[in-house]
Amino acid sequence: MTFETDDRARVTLVPHPFGLRISGEIDRGNRHLLAGALAWALLAGSHDIRLDLSGLTFIDVSGMRLVVVAAARLSADRTLVLDPISPAVRRILALTGWEQAPGLHVCS
Repeated sequence: MTFETDDRARVTLVPHPFGLRISGEIDRGNRHLLAGALAWALLAGSHDIRLDLSGLTFIDVSGMRLVVVAAARLSADRTLVLDPISPAVRRILALTGWEQAPGLHVCS
């Protein structure tokens, strides 16, 4: 099921394990797709949230900040799991140091 889409990015609901698959490019012009999907996922479940970011070819720092802030908003018994991730995401995490952000778990 596709949650949201535009001509450059697609956000798809993944029921098991609960989460979202995000592909394409996330930047200032379509960041609202990611923000809306993350806000929904924070409220929709009580389990960890898995983000499949393997299909992201680009994400700007502000888009990645949305992910980090979402992880920080989770209750202590929940985690935002990034698995798998694309090289673009890995690079942003390494440059910012956000791979150690509270509530975030980055798989190799």
